[in-house]
Amino acid sequence: MPVSHPQAELEIQRDALEPGQKVVIVDDLLATGGTMCAACKLLDQLHAEVLECVSVVELTSLKGREKLGPVPFFSLLQYE
Repeated sequence: MPVSHPQAELEIQRDALEPGQKVVIVDDLLATGGTMCAACKLLDQLHAEVLECVSVVELTSLKGREKLGPVPFFSLLQYE
């Protein structure tokens, strides 16, 4: 029997940020980059400026960093 997985969603209130506000996105883990990339897109829709993305742990073998494009990225710990 196939199992369906619900799609994850990120939400933010439209008035949470002012256009042009500078933000840094912090996450505990960067794996495939999907969550961090979605956060960048969401903040872009609010016209915020993402200065950098930061994670505590990065799983380098999954190449999540590559999804972030030109956004600077920093991680404290890297694991294969």
